Amino acid sequence: MTIGHPYEDKSGQKLSVESGADVFIEVLNANGVKVLFINSGTDTFPIQETIAKFEAQGKIIPRVVLCPDEATAVAAAHGYFVATREVQVVLVHVDAGTLNLGGNMHDAQRGRAGIVVCAGRAPMTFEGEMPGTRSMNIHWTQEQLDQAGILRNFTKWDYETRRPENIQHVIQRAFQVASSEPPGPVYVTMPREVLMEKITEVVIPSANRFNSLVTPQADASAIEEIADALINARSPLIITGQSGRNYSTVDSMIELAETVGSPVVSEPVHMNFPSTHPMYAGINSQPYIETADVILSVDQDVPYIPANGSPMKGAKIFHIDIDPIKPTIPLWVFPYDHIVHADSSKAIPLLIKVLNRKMGPSDSARVDERYQLIRESHEKEYMESIHLAQSHEKNNKITPEYLSYCINEMTAESAAVIDECVTNGKHVSNYVRRSKPGTYFKSGGSSLGWGLGAAMGIKLADQERMVIATVGDGAFIYGCPTSTLWASDVYNAPFLTIIYNNQIHNAPRESLNAGYPDSYAKRTNNWVGMGLGPSVDFALLAKACRAYGETVVKPLQVRSALMRGLSEVRSGRSAVIDVRLEMT
Repeated sequence: MTIGHPYEDKSGQKLSVESGADVFIEVLNANGVKVLFINSGTDTFPIQETIAKFEAQGKIIPRVVLCPDEATAVAAAHGYFVATREVQVVLVHVDAGTLNLGGNMHDAQRGRAGIVVCAGRAPMTFEGEMPGTRSMNIHWTQEQLDQAGILRNFTKWDYETRRPENIQHVIQRAFQVASSEPPGPVYVTMPREVLMEKITEVVIPSANRFNSLVTPQADASAIEEIADALINARSPLIITGQSGRNYSTVDSMIELAETVGSPVVSEPVHMNFPSTHPMYAGINSQPYIETADVILSVDQDVPYIPANGSPMKGAKIFHIDIDPIKPTIPLWVFPYDHIVHADSSKAIPLLIKVLNRKMGPSDSARVDERYQLIRESHEKEYMESIHLAQSHEKNNKITPEYLSYCINEMTAESAAVIDECVTNGKHVSNYVRRSKPGTYFKSGGSSLGWGLGAAMGIKLADQERMVIATVGDGAFIYGCPTSTLWASDVYNAPFLTIIYNNQIHNAPRESLNAGYPDSYAKRTNNWVGMGLGPSVDFALLAKACRAYGETVVKPLQVRSALMRGLSEVRSGRSAVIDVRLEMT
């Protein structure tokens, strides 16, 4: 038996098989799938039987990771994907399992995660005509008019396997669509009659002949115009969202910022730009939008919020993106001088090359002057934030600023930080400094419950890496902690969770305060349907799942608790540090 091992390419050869389920697993092997994230039902057993058979016969199989909740499965697959850029596979049951994937499918869509989501469907026959025919009353109630319609808003493509003879083509197509930029989830339903039907041989297509598409280079004339605008800019601004998915682009973005003397706002779905760099301008573009005369948006879904401030009249605005007009976002209306369809890992180096050709000594001198002014301003702002956090050590209550500052002190440069702190995410991004590609992730979407599963998935992909999930208390609850911590224990994927526990759904409270500045809720401190206090004993919950758990209530306890949590993870055990924050 070889689990998750490099596959010997047998494409074009006739393989002996016994069923449609055998074909399915052979296609996963051909595509190098190392892990199958599964939550099984009465319709997935043919695949599970094939895996048991292949294991008994010493054949290659993916590592099967059982996720007791489907939300854990898709979040873990998402995490594994961002760590490796390899398409992942999730297997769930019929309509019910599909529904339980929940909001994490939204995160996979907006986070551009390549995942092949497979589900059983109710058997098609009911009089015993074929193996796999309906044998339980649920086989009637589980059939929907359009099962794939459950997820069609969130997937790039969907299909149903109809014959065992072409399963290999259907699944290979699924991999091709899921991996092509912009990557994303696809959905395949598989009736159990098709999986159980006898078939004696199959020719597996070569994955190399069904590659993802070659990404586009930027239009040369558009790049020339962007370069001219940046050279002549008085106050340029660069905004990026997902360019860091290609690690090489991080260095390119640094070079671009230094070449034109521009601050860089990075909404870190990935680590797009080092937060240690003098040109790093945080995660919010609004303070810069109204004064920038040239704006370059790169792989960013929402460059600014018009209701909160729009670009100045006459500003030159450009957009470079692999998904440039956002067809899955129905109302996406931002004015641009050029919308450039391009892979930023190709477009940004080209832009730098054009800039270097065009810039003269006077241009470079102007850039240097601007660079120094921005560097001094950013350093001053950062030192002020450090002094603020340090002053909070003497408080009676723990603030998010102080907690984030302490996490930064304890976190190695190579560690992966998964942030799902929502309103406290601004403190994580400001204090927990990241300088290496692939060391900071957000979901890309807005559905909570992603962080725990994603952390486990990243750890499964890289056993040597320290993985730290920073989550709010609401996000921790949404993250199916019993399912995820159980799986992290069983499959040896320990990670550290730090809970920013403010005992409230703070995003709705902030929205209410913005909509009703003089609200009854604020005047009476009656935050209807938002309070999460008294808090769950999350440390006790962690211990019930064989993880380490600790509750922290005083600032002077924070550093030592974090050290204990990190030590537990290094020893092979997940840890949960529940930090009770100052309630504001």
